[in-house]
Amino acid sequence: MTTSSLSPVRVMLVDDLPERAAIVDSHLVAAGYEVVSRLPTASGLLFQIEQHRPDIILIDLQSPGRDVLESLSVINAHNPTPIVMFSEEEDPSFIEEAVDAGVSAYLMGSVDANRVKPVIDVAIAQFKSFQSLRKALNSTRDRLESLSVIDKAKSLLIKQHKFTEEEAHQQLRSLSMDTNQSMQQAAQSVISILAKNN
Repeated sequence: MTTSSLSPVRVMLVDDLPERAAIVDSHLVAAGYEVVSRLPTASGLLFQIEQHRPDIILIDLQSPGRDVLESLSVINAHNPTPIVMFSEEEDPSFIEEAVDAGVSAYLMGSVDANRVKPVIDVAIAQFKSFQSLRKALNSTRDRLESLSVIDKAKSLLIKQHKFTEEEAHQQLRSLSMDTNQSMQQAAQSVISILAKNN
C-alpha cells in the first residue's frame, strides 16, 4: 500500500451499475478518498490495477464469475491489495473461493454509500493483519527449513567424520564464514558433497 498520512487512500471502484457507481464515487470523494479508476466490469482488471496502483479495490458486481476470482488470485499473488467485494452470491463455496482469492471483506448485498468508509477501514485493517501473519508464517517456515538443512549437514558430518554435534556446528560455521555464505548455504554445500559418500 502506498498511502501516507498526507495522501488520500487510492480506491479503484468496479461496479456494473453506473448510477450506483456515481453515488459511491461521490461518497468516497466526500470521505477523503481518491477514486483513481471506476470500471463497469472486471474485464481488464489486472491491467487497470497495474495502471492505477490502487490502495484498495471495491467490487460490486451483479454476478461476479470465476474469471473475476482468477484475476483476484493473480492480484493477491503478485501485488497484494485489500479487496472489498459486495455480492448477492450466497453460495458458501463461492464466498470461500473469494476469500481464498484475496478478498479482505465479503459483504452480502450492494454497496451502501453511507457505510463504505467503515467497510474500507475494516478491510484495510484486516488486510494489514493478514499480511503481517503471512510474513511471520513465511519467516518461520524459512527458519525451519534452514534449521532442517543445517541439522542434516551436521548429521552427515557426525556420521562420516565422527564429529561431536558442537564440532559439526563449528565446521559449518567456519565454512560459512570462509566462503561468505549463510549457514544454510554452507550446510547445503556440505550435504551435496557428503551425500555422495553416504
